[in-house]
Amino acid sequence: MGFSKLVTIVFGVAFIIVLYFIIYYALKIMYKDVKGGGRRRQSSAKKNYGIEVLSVGENSNLEEGSILLLNGVITIGRKDGNTIRLTEPYASGNHARVLVKNNEILIEDLNSTNGVFINDEKINGYAKIRANDKIRIGSAIFKVIRAEKN
Repeated sequence: MGFSKLVTIVFGVAFIIVLYFIIYYALKIMYKDVKGGGRRRQSSAKKNYGIEVLSVGENSNLEEGSILLLNGVITIGRKDGNTIRLTEPYASGNHARVLVKNNEILIEDLNSTNGVFINDEKINGYAKIRANDKIRIGSAIFKVIRAEKN
C-alpha cells in the first residue's frame, strides 16, 4: 500500500503542476488580447498599385492615361486571354506577367521574343519593380503607380 499511495501523490502533484501551466498560459494569452484591444497590428499597410499607359505605340486598342489596378495577376501580350492585349507585331502572344506578392511588385518575362524592359534595361525571368518604374513592351510604355490613401 505504501507504493500505490506514493504513485497517487506523485501523479496528483504532476496533474496540479500541468493544470497551473495551462491556466498560466491561458491568462497570458487573455492579457495580450486585452492589452492589444483585440486588434491585430499590421507591420505595414497594404499598398495599392496600378499600371498607367504612358505611350500606346502601335497598339490601336490602348488609350494613353488609362490605369489598370494591380489586383492579382496581370498578363500582357497579343493573345485574347491577356489582361492587357497588345496589337503590335513586336509583342509575343504571352509576353509578360505582373503580380503583387507581399507588397512587392514582380514582373516576369514569359520567354518573349523581344523582351521586357524596365527603365530601359532588359530583364530575364523575374524582376522587382517599384512605383514610377517604366515598363516597355514592344512600342508600348507603361508606368507603375502607387495609389495614395487620403
